Parts: sequence; C-alpha cells; structure tokens
Amino acid sequence: MTLEDIAVILGCSKPTASQIRSGKYPTENTSLTERYARLVAVVDAARRAAALDPQAICRACPREDCTGCRVAEI
Repeated sequence: MTLEDIAVILGCSKPTASQIRSGKYPTENTSLTERYARLVAVVDAARRAAALDPQAICRACPREDCTGCRVAEI
C-alpha cells in the first residue's frame, strides 16, 4: 500500500501515515494505529484469498484446454 492509499483510507496526512506504517506514531488518544492494523489484516487476507482462488488462476491461464492441469483436477 502506498502512503497516499493509507492516508486516504485512514483520513490522515501522508506524514502521519508514514509514522503509522513505520510504527513510530504516538498512540495516545487515537485509534489510527488500530485502524491501520485492521486495514493491513484485511489487505493480507484478500491477497491470500486471491492467490488461492482456483477460478482466478484459470481465468489468467493461457491454455486452451485443461487436460493435465493440476488446478483443474482439484
């Protein structure tokens, strides 16, 4: 994620997003660090789900026929 993405999603400035991402943001009276942790968890879960989605793999496959394909067998 870019700093701009983090800043827009969390509603903060880019310097604040940079501090949050690097773990140097003071956590007093704010939920930004918790919201960032949840954002990272959601993005990671989406990436894992996309990597394991057999239909996504098949859509990206250049083969004309699925004969012998291990993904198609599953």
